[in-house]
Amino acid sequence: MIDKNISYLRIRPCDSDNEIYLNSRAKEGTSTFTLKSEIPVNYENLLIKGFQTLASDLSISSSAWFITDENVTSKITHNSKRLIYRYKGNKENALEIISRNKPSTILIEDISDVAFLQSINGATNFNISIYANSVDDAIEAVENGIDDLFLRDWSKDQIFELQGKTEEPVYERTLLSPLFDVNEARSNLEKTEFTNYLQTRNVRGYKRETTKWYPGSGVPIPKLVNFSSESLSDYKTSNFEKILDNFDKTKTLSESDLLELFKTSGKYVNRVAEIADDLTRSVHGNKVTFVKNRNINYTNQCYYKCGFCGFSKGPQSLDLKEKPYTLTPEEVLQRTIEAHQTGASEVCLQGGIHPSYTGDFYIDLVKKIKDELPDMHIHGFTPLEIWQGASTVNKSVETYLTELKEAGLGTLPGTAAEILDDRIRKFLCDDKITSSQWGYVMEVAHSLGIKSTATIMFGHIDDLESWVNHFKLIKSIQIKTQGFTEIVPLPFVHMGSPIFLQGKSMPGPTWDEIVLMHALARIYFYNTVDNIQASWVKLGHDGAKVLA
Repeated sequence: MIDKNISYLRIRPCDSDNEIYLNSRAKEGTSTFTLKSEIPVNYENLLIKGFQTLASDLSISSSAWFITDENVTSKITHNSKRLIYRYKGNKENALEIISRNKPSTILIEDISDVAFLQSINGATNFNISIYANSVDDAIEAVENGIDDLFLRDWSKDQIFELQGKTEEPVYERTLLSPLFDVNEARSNLEKTEFTNYLQTRNVRGYKRETTKWYPGSGVPIPKLVNFSSESLSDYKTSNFEKILDNFDKTKTLSESDLLELFKTSGKYVNRVAEIADDLTRSVHGNKVTFVKNRNINYTNQCYYKCGFCGFSKGPQSLDLKEKPYTLTPEEVLQRTIEAHQTGASEVCLQGGIHPSYTGDFYIDLVKKIKDELPDMHIHGFTPLEIWQGASTVNKSVETYLTELKEAGLGTLPGTAAEILDDRIRKFLCDDKITSSQWGYVMEVAHSLGIKSTATIMFGHIDDLESWVNHFKLIKSIQIKTQGFTEIVPLPFVHMGSPIFLQGKSMPGPTWDEIVLMHALARIYFYNTVDNIQASWVKLGHDGAKVLA
């Protein structure tokens, strides 16, 4: 049997927009309201509270609209992905409305209408949905070819019962996601709508399960069933089993297969993580390595304007923002000596790009440390700092890296990578080095015998395609140079980030996305990069332990 995934939307009529009512509806899991003409509500307030809306009146503000045989008199100017056609059996009208307006969803009343709608579901590629009032209703609908379910006032127990009785994976969506990808949403939604869209979905496009945990929160990770924590969404693509079987035979994973596996959710995450766990044991046995080091950030002043950065000098009203500072080389040396005295074998040097810094600053810093502590390993300077440093002293990247190595630089951190996909970098860090420039610095460094790590920062405005593009670039460099020592997934910490505070990003990845990122890094880079690092600072000790 070919796998089919059934989406569902938890929806109910909106009776009020007061705080108590909305908090109650959020607690029960409602994500979408149908608006009543006789009950005026504040649309923006509903969005801010995390809800989306459906309206029958095309003239009012709403996340999406019902269209019917009665309210469609000419071609509608609303975005077609925000239209849901309520089909009531008139085939002639349906052919006209669907072909002209291309609604994303057809909501039917009679299950017998599925066959007709399937017969005309060609270029418009709509979902066929129905209200299901019970588990039995839902199962009957699924067995008759329904794509999507509107669940009104359903409890978690009912959803779990449905998931247990269907062969098809059942996953929860929001009204607008996954209909829109991030860039489409940015172009088609107003500011508050876009913020709502970003913060109610996860990177994979499903409804985001709300937990108290998020990267950098310091609270315990969500309650897990093996590795995964999402309980209301089970999703795998139709090729899921075939991909895993093929990897078992070949131990290779194509980029198209990687993209498919990144879509996984719920209990199927466990399958992916278990494979990665077995691979880790085949490579390293039951050992986890660590290095004792000290991170020394010599300045938080930076003339680049990365939207994600909560570290560099910014508005003083934010609690998570430090005052501007710049350490002298002597202060950096003193901190290195302190690290050495407590047993550190490595210091990591990186910071903002201070307007006064030239490439000579980084070379002098390395020399000062090595003169005092010749055995201290220096893991320092991102490809951005290398690129900027070389340009400020009018030298090529190769010449400049050679001088840094001669001064005593050991390895490069793989940061400043963020997401190596320029579609995303355009909105995340537009003035930073490009993906190809980052890759070029790494290739040159590796050719000189300077090894490096490779990071990926995820869970902000990225998408699954960008994750795959990032992995692909890293692997292509590694095949040529063998210079990457480890892959380091870095979950986006959103709290003090300008792009989040402006309502333009997701609030970091979910726990399940973090598991997928680490697990699929292990699988995709098998026999290419041996080590996958977990950032305990962002994940907490308990999170790092689960991923080890």
